[in-house]
Amino acid sequence: MTHEIHIQSYFSLPTDLAGQMRDWPEFVAGEKFSVQLRNGQTGEVVEVSLIETKDDRPYVSVRSPNPGSLFDRVLGKVVYALSEHSDYLIVDRVS
Repeated sequence: MTHEIHIQSYFSLPTDLAGQMRDWPEFVAGEKFSVQLRNGQTGEVVEVSLIETKDDRPYVSVRSPNPGSLFDRVLGKVVYALSEHSDYLIVDRVS
């Protein structure tokens, strides 16, 4: 079952999420708000991306088709990193 979390914020200051996770052993690729991670032992995959919307309410999506401890760790890192640049975060579980 795919899990997806949307995080809304102002995004007025750039946050290099990929840079903050680049040293993780699960890091596959990414830059700025986009990150791809994979746990080689469990096969767990997590993707982070900034989604631009027509109503000018962008959000960061954190999703995984096979969520586990990597998903939890990535979600925590993303929320913490975004909170460093904003006093306004809305975290919403989509699925």
